[in-house]
Amino acid sequence: MNILNILKNKRKNKRKNKFSGNQKIPDVSAYLVPRTSLAWILLSLVAVILPHVSRVPIWLVVICALCIVGRILIFQGRMSYPGALIKTIIVILILWVMIAQYGRDVFATESTIAILIVAISLKLLEMHKKRDVIMVIYLCYFTVIAEFIWSQSIPIAIYMMACVLLISAGLMSLSQTEEYQSPLRTLKLSSLILLQSIPLMLALFVLFPRISPLWSVPLQSSSARTGLSDSMSPGDIGNLITSDELAFRVKFNGENPRPAELYWRAITLDRFDGREWTRGFNVEPQFLGPGDRDNRDWFQGIEYQGNSINYNVIMEPTYENYIYTLKIPQVLDERMIMRRDFQVDSIRNVSQRFSYDMRSYMNSRLDTSLNQRESRRWQGLPDEGNEQSREFAINLREESGSDEAFIQNVLAYYTNENFFYTLQPALLAGNPVDEFLFSTREGFCEHYASSFTFLMRAVGIPARVVTGYQGGEYNPFDQTLTVRQYDAHAWSEVWLPDQGWIRVDPTAAVAPDRIELGSQFTYQSEDVFLEDAGLSLLRYRNSLFLNNLRYRLEMIDYSWNRFVLNYDQSMQFAFFSSLFNEVTRGKIIFSALFFMFISVSIMVFFVLRKSSRKELNPATDLYLSYCEGLAKQGFSRKKGETPLEYYERLSNAKPKWAQQMHEITDKYIDLVYKKVDQEKSQKELKEFRNKIRQFHTLLY
Repeated sequence: MNILNILKNKRKNKRKNKFSGNQKIPDVSAYLVPRTSLAWILLSLVAVILPHVSRVPIWLVVICALCIVGRILIFQGRMSYPGALIKTIIVILILWVMIAQYGRDVFATESTIAILIVAISLKLLEMHKKRDVIMVIYLCYFTVIAEFIWSQSIPIAIYMMACVLLISAGLMSLSQTEEYQSPLRTLKLSSLILLQSIPLMLALFVLFPRISPLWSVPLQSSSARTGLSDSMSPGDIGNLITSDELAFRVKFNGENPRPAELYWRAITLDRFDGREWTRGFNVEPQFLGPGDRDNRDWFQGIEYQGNSINYNVIMEPTYENYIYTLKIPQVLDERMIMRRDFQVDSIRNVSQRFSYDMRSYMNSRLDTSLNQRESRRWQGLPDEGNEQSREFAINLREESGSDEAFIQNVLAYYTNENFFYTLQPALLAGNPVDEFLFSTREGFCEHYASSFTFLMRAVGIPARVVTGYQGGEYNPFDQTLTVRQYDAHAWSEVWLPDQGWIRVDPTAAVAPDRIELGSQFTYQSEDVFLEDAGLSLLRYRNSLFLNNLRYRLEMIDYSWNRFVLNYDQSMQFAFFSSLFNEVTRGKIIFSALFFMFISVSIMVFFVLRKSSRKELNPATDLYLSYCEGLAKQGFSRKKGETPLEYYERLSNAKPKWAQQMHEITDKYIDLVYKKVDQEKSQKELKEFRNKIRQFHTLLY
C-alpha cells in the first residue's frame, strides 16, 4: 500500500506542476551513456561517415561535426539536450537546405544516403535513453551497407569490416560493467564474435539461392568517372592518357589474341558538324535476349566467319550504356541490345561493375549492301568548311581509280608526309581537318580517325568513327587482360561494296608501335603520360619487384570481382554441379543443413570452451594468477579459503613474503569491494598488476 501511495503522490505532483507553471522535474530515468561506450559510438560514426565525405555537400559534413561536438558537450554537462522546438526548427531547416541542394533528385541514392547520415548525427543530440543509443548503433550498421552501393573493392570491404568491428565494440560495451570495460578487451571480444560468424556467413553466401534484385539503385550522372563520351573532338581522347584508371578486365577462354587484334569497340560516331563527331539516333535496335524475338533484317544479315573468340569482361562503372566488345559479337544476353551501327548497349546504365560473356568472330562480314537512306547517313558532311581537305580528297580519288586504292593512298599520305603522333598537339581552330592535314600534321588518334573519315566521306565513301580501347596488358600470373583509360583509342570504319564494313586505323600508318606494342611503350617518353596517376605502381613498372607486386594485386582483385562479386545463379549452379553429378532440391537442402550445422557447431565450440575465468572481475583475474604462482611453490589455496585466511596461513609459513602478500591482498580487497571512478580504478588496477609481477619475480 505504501508503494501505491507514493506513485499516486508522484502523479499528483506532476499534474500540479503542469498547471501551476513550476519548473519541470528532471528526468531521473535518463540513461547515462558510459564514457567508453560513447567513445566507441562516436568513433564508429566518424568511421562510417568518412567514405561518404567526398560525395556529400561540405555543409552536411560541418553539421555532422557539430553534432559530434555537441554530444561531447552534453556528456560533459556543459550543454543541455535540445528541446522539442529547437529540434523541429533544425529538422525543417535541414530538409529545406537538402531540397535546395538536390532539387528534383532529392529522392535519388546520393541524397537519401546524405539524409541518413545527417539523421544519425542529429540523433546523437537527443540520445538520452538506452534505446536511442542502440538505434544509433543499428543505423551505423545500415550505413555500412550503403557504402557498397558505390564500391565493392577489396580495400573498401576490409575498411567496412573494420567499421563493423568498431560498431560491434560499441554495442558490446553497453553490456559491460564499469570495472570490466577495457578498450583492448572489448575490441578482442568483438573480433572473436565476428570471426565466429565467418563460417555461417560463408555458408549463407555459397548456398543461399542467388536471385536477381527486385529493384535497381539509380545513381546520379554527376558520379560519372573518367572515360569515353558519346562525342569526340580534337583532344578528348588524349585527355584520358593522363589517367591509369581501370576500364575493364578480360579473361579469354583459350589462346590470348595478339595486341594488334584487340580493338575494343564502345561507341560509334556518325554525325560531324565540322569539328565534333557525335552519335546518331538508334534506328531499329535489336534485342539480344533469349526466347522468341523479332530479328531485324540487318541483324540477320551478319555473316559470322572464321574462328570464334570466347571471353568474359568485367567492366568498371561508366554510368553510360555502351558495352566493350571485339569485332561484332554473337551474344545472348537479356541485359543488352545492339544498335543499327553494331554498337552493343546495356539496357540500363552501367553504374556498378558489370560482368558479361561474349563470343566474337574476327572475320565477320557486315552490311554487304546498303540502301540509299543508310548510305546518306554515313556519307553526310557539313555544307561548308574544310574546303582544302575536300578538294584534296576529290583529286586524290580521281588519281586512285578505285575506293580501295584511294584508302591506301590516304594512308600512304599519312606515312610519307612526316605526320607525328603526339599527346600534346597544336590547338586547331576554325577548320580543324584542314589545319591538321596541311599545317600542324601532329596529333593523337582522334585527329587521324577524324581526318581520315572526313576524307572518305568527301568522295562519297560511307565511313564512321569508332571510339573504344586498343590493346591492353596481359597479367603473366593469371593471363587476364587489363585495359586502362590510357588505352583509349579511335579508329575508322569504311564501307566497300561486297565487303561491307571494314576497320581502317590510320594511327597504325603513323605510329605502328602503338598498335603492336601497346600504349605504355608508346607513351612512356611523353611528359603528360600518367600525369594524374599519383602514386600508382604503374609509375614504378621498371622495378621488377614492384611490377610483380602490382600484377599480384591485380590478380587478387580480378579473382575477387570474378568469383565473389559476380557469384550469381549460373556460378552457383556450376558450383553445385561440380559437387554432385546431378543437382536436385534434396541435395541442395541437405548441403545447406550440413554447412549450417558445421557453422553453428564451430560457434558453440568457441562459446563452450570459454572458461568462466574470463568473465571475472579484472582484479580477480589477476589475483588468481597470483594464487597460481604460489601453488607452483607448493602453497595451493584451499577450497573456500578467503583471501585474508590465505594470507594469514602463508605469512606464518613464509615470513619473508609477508609484506608483499599483505600489500597484494589489501589492494585486491580494495579493488573488488570499494567503489571508485573508472579512471582511478584503471590506475589502481595497473598498480595491482605491477605488484603481482614483482612478487612473481621474487618467487623465481
